[in-house]
Amino acid sequence: MMSRNRVLLALMFWAPLALPLSALELAAADWPQWRGPARDGISREQGIITAWSQPGPPLVWKVEGGEGFSSISVSQGRLYTMVDRNDQEWVVCLDTGTGLELWKELSADSYKEHQGGNGARSTPTVDGPRVYALGATGTLLCLDKRSGRVIWKREILEEMGAENLIWGVSTSPLVEGNMLLVNVGAPGASVVAFNKENGEVIWKALDEVASYSSPIAITVGGIREVVFFGGRAIMGLSPQDGTLHWKHEWRTTSDMNIATPIFANPYLFISSGRGTGSGLLHLTPKGDSVKSKFLWTSEIMQNHYNGCVLVGEYLYGFDNSVLKCMRLTDGEVLWAHRSVGKGSLIAAQGHLIILGEQGHIAMAQATPEGYRQTGMKKILQHRAWTPPALSGGRLYARDHHHIACLDLRKRR
Repeated sequence: MMSRNRVLLALMFWAPLALPLSALELAAADWPQWRGPARDGISREQGIITAWSQPGPPLVWKVEGGEGFSSISVSQGRLYTMVDRNDQEWVVCLDTGTGLELWKELSADSYKEHQGGNGARSTPTVDGPRVYALGATGTLLCLDKRSGRVIWKREILEEMGAENLIWGVSTSPLVEGNMLLVNVGAPGASVVAFNKENGEVIWKALDEVASYSSPIAITVGGIREVVFFGGRAIMGLSPQDGTLHWKHEWRTTSDMNIATPIFANPYLFISSGRGTGSGLLHLTPKGDSVKSKFLWTSEIMQNHYNGCVLVGEYLYGFDNSVLKCMRLTDGEVLWAHRSVGKGSLIAAQGHLIILGEQGHIAMAQATPEGYRQTGMKKILQHRAWTPPALSGGRLYARDHHHIACLDLRKRR
């Protein structure tokens, strides 16, 4: 059965999963949300440098950012993220060419974490003329992306009666049609669909506690659904009204489900740290709904603060502090390497772009044959737990105090 599944996966993986090809091509230069255009950590860009000699690709700019773990979104020459400065949480917009701050908008008072990991966690979502940002204490903002003007604002935890998580609100909002979907985690409002134009509630569903993971939208045999990795369960819902399609319990210490699920039709991969591990679901349409079953679970690939990327039929990700390559269909590990230590990664042009928590950027081939590093450069100094973003041949990365831009474009 596994052999047949691997063949099916190889045939189907490169088909568009959530967007038509024309939309993917149009968005290829932008990185408009958490983990990129399709929320899978994959860039479709070509023409980047994949083998670096010393001193490596040029550092275009590096600026003071602010505390926090919000990742970076890029759209039409502008960079969007969230930072904490002087005990206040801000949504900021920078010019991608210079790092110059174009505007900032106050979100809320700073989120303070008892171990010093202060600041926003969620990544802004850019959609058309608007940007949506969710603060660590539950402030949800819709802003004009050119000026930063507030279009609407909600205090989702307070309004829905939800408690904040131990390490703060971390999920990144998902745009689906005319809706903005958020994992709130309140009784009867675990998942909430807001009207993206005015912020009004369209529907709310379930009683599941929230997690730190971000949702994805997928299509299974013509059936559209949204997948939420909650604090104690993985579940698929109808985006139309929140009807539950399927649910499986998935328990982790302190409800720390963090990594974003990965969909490669008909498979859904999930992973968690804290001794839990990973699993693969098989999804199939059933009438106007979807059914699911686990094909395998494993204690291997315990993703902590960042998930895997899927290149071909192989997953690449951090099993705690060790970078590993795992075959999707059966969970077999092909290799393990300490590379840059604990870190995060994205993929482009058949390569892994890895950011270590000590600020090293590494380039390596995405191959099941072994860890094959093709470049290394240190660009950050402080704790770097935020995955980088790639747009227009430039790599954007941040640590707990700075934001930096590295030029990966090939020289002519």
